[in-house]
Amino acid sequence: MVGEVAAPHTAVIDRVLKPHLYAAAGIEWYLLVDQETLTVRLHQRQGGHYVERATTKRGEVLELTEPVRATIRPEDLVP
Repeated sequence: MVGEVAAPHTAVIDRVLKPHLYAAAGIEWYLLVDQETLTVRLHQRQGGHYVERATTKRGEVLELTEPVRATIRPEDLVP
């Protein structure tokens, strides 16, 4: 699993280029935190690309059971 916090100046790289490279490398899970909207998206690799499995917004909680057990609150990830 890899996790990214996308900043406004790297958003295109974080949302387009890196997922492609991670999928090609065989990384099964990709967690992306949008710093501006405090949205967390969990993606799972399916073939050569990622499919979104869960989305959590500011004020919500993401309860992961895969690939690890974790509770994620978007506002706890970005100061």
